[in-house]
Amino acid sequence: MTIPKEMDKEIKVFGAALDVLDDPLKILTKYSYLKRKFNQVNNKEENFTDPYEAFLNHSEILKEKRFSKIGRFVIESWLTPKPNPSDYELISPLNYHKFVNCGGLEEYSLKLESFIKKQILPAISFMIGVDHSLSGGVLKALSKEYGAQNILVIVFDAHFDGIPTNIALNLAKYAKQNKEVLSPLLGNNLDLIDNNLKFNDLYTYSSFLHYIIKDHMIHPENLIIFGNQDYPNDKLCSIKDERVRKYIDCFLSYEQKGVTFIPAVNKGSMMIEKLEKKLDKSDTPFIYISFDVDVGAVKADILAARFMNCIGIEQDIILEAAKTIKSFIAKKGCILVGLDFMEIETHMLGKELKKSRRMDKTMDVIEKFLSLFFEK
Repeated sequence: MTIPKEMDKEIKVFGAALDVLDDPLKILTKYSYLKRKFNQVNNKEENFTDPYEAFLNHSEILKEKRFSKIGRFVIESWLTPKPNPSDYELISPLNYHKFVNCGGLEEYSLKLESFIKKQILPAISFMIGVDHSLSGGVLKALSKEYGAQNILVIVFDAHFDGIPTNIALNLAKYAKQNKEVLSPLLGNNLDLIDNNLKFNDLYTYSSFLHYIIKDHMIHPENLIIFGNQDYPNDKLCSIKDERVRKYIDCFLSYEQKGVTFIPAVNKGSMMIEKLEKKLDKSDTPFIYISFDVDVGAVKADILAARFMNCIGIEQDIILEAAKTIKSFIAKKGCILVGLDFMEIETHMLGKELKKSRRMDKTMDVIEKFLSLFFEK
């Protein structure tokens, strides 16, 4: 299969390492990093500051001329995976909570939208980063450039990032009280959830699709979620609690609006078949691919995902999906306008787990995806 001419366009690669989780373990990881910096401890595994730099060091395909490395989208140091030592006092769960609750993620998404318009277009956008909410900023810019009705969006993700914050939070509170219903749609630290905790309904990594659909930046019938593990199952649907019902109703309402969910199942061929059927029906002239690395957590040897609260799908399924999408692009003449790889846990990239001796292969998986997708 030859690469479509449209994919020979210049591809502008940039980093966007916004990382503001208030998870105490994530905060401790940043503290440990800063402590090593203070003590001038040199660690050969820390020769990069973010996923963008790590991938530039690792990737062979990104050395090709069509990939223009344009640097980083500017983010304040204290909001990144590896802050400057001078920002030590700013690193705290409370400060990150305040940042998110005051709309900080949406503010950065708007800044990124402007960045895409001024520094990327009309080239193909290629973002390597952390917080998935930034993908919304890219999609807003592309929607205004090409028309929301014209862009097919395929999201590889273990979770559907379209659930409003309070619905997700109330579900987590229910799960804390009823732990027998734990599932991949919930976080790792339920015991840390305060029953009195409140969030505004905000634009975040877990809700940004809700907002860009609501704002008509993408059309639900042009959205495919591939590999998600949080599709309401029979056990969840049997629960009568109002908090659970609101989650289920919200989730299924998107399906009724036209969103295509291709949940993770044991038989990967069924997932590929469903993807092929959806693509055969699509006639959009443009396509965007967003890849949350947790879609392949553990099973695909991806250990550097910010959220490791589920077992992802196999690498073979991910790569077969990439082939299927590339075939669709070639067959229908659809034009790639952008892609991203997000939710990468910088501090785990390329690391070995001490107990299991398993090595993280996140960068290798993405390299295979890109090599397959962009091979001549």
